[in-house]
Amino acid sequence: MELLKSLYEIHSPSGNEKKLKRFIKRWVANNIEGVVCTWDNAGNVYFTKGESETYPVVVAHLDQVQKAHAKDFKAVVTEDIIFGYSPSEKEYQGLGADDKNGLWIALKCLQTFDVIKVAFFVGEEMGCVGSSKCDMNFFAD
Repeated sequence: MELLKSLYEIHSPSGNEKKLKRFIKRWVANNIEGVVCTWDNAGNVYFTKGESETYPVVVAHLDQVQKAHAKDFKAVVTEDIIFGYSPSEKEYQGLGADDKNGLWIALKCLQTFDVIKVAFFVGEEMGCVGSSKCDMNFFAD
């Protein structure tokens, strides 16, 4: 659950996904052995684990709809839910759960399975920016 909470707490509006990409690359490097990371000119990130003739692929996107978050934004965990909150503004704020839930699932799959590919796209909330410019060779196998 800590990984999911960490993902929620990184603000990543469309066009500004760098901090989230750095976090994910560092998390993968520190927690999963044998993963190759590549990226394309659009800013999409690709991970490959294991060697195989064919791979399952999990895809998610890095950006979120919320354009702004308070500097003290936190993901608050209760018994049943996680919600975004700013203590200074005393208001709820969006988590970017679409698609940080997908990022979390993809990272957990990357951690669990011996053979898998994972792709993370940029700019999807602006109209499939990253996926329309993705490296299709990554999906050849």
